[in-house]
Amino acid sequence: MLDYPLLGCLRCKQCRARSKQKQRQCRAPAMRNKEVCAAHGGKSTGAKTTDGKRRCAAAKTIHGRETRAIRNARSEKLAELRQLETQMVEMGILRGNRTPGRKPKLQREKPH
Repeated sequence: MLDYPLLGCLRCKQCRARSKQKQRQCRAPAMRNKEVCAAHGGKSTGAKTTDGKRRCAAAKTIHGRETRAIRNARSEKLAELRQLETQMVEMGILRGNRTPGRKPKLQREKPH
């Protein structure tokens, strides 16, 4: 949180938003009781109704182009691929490194 004097007598917080390319901080003043300026979401009040909050929670994704259904389908296919690779290694058909990446969620062992 940086405070910059504005017009010599007023003080306000600086917007905390950062640019994607050069990681420079926005130079606009933050809105009152907010961390960011109006251009970076300071005017947003969020969902107010229970239905709006439910829709917002259901729509949460890691990336804008993916939904939970797409991620689950990919995880199922990766689990299937991992099982096939394991069977092929056990039969001696496949040697060497396996497909890189993390284990799919469906195959991870759950702690008891």
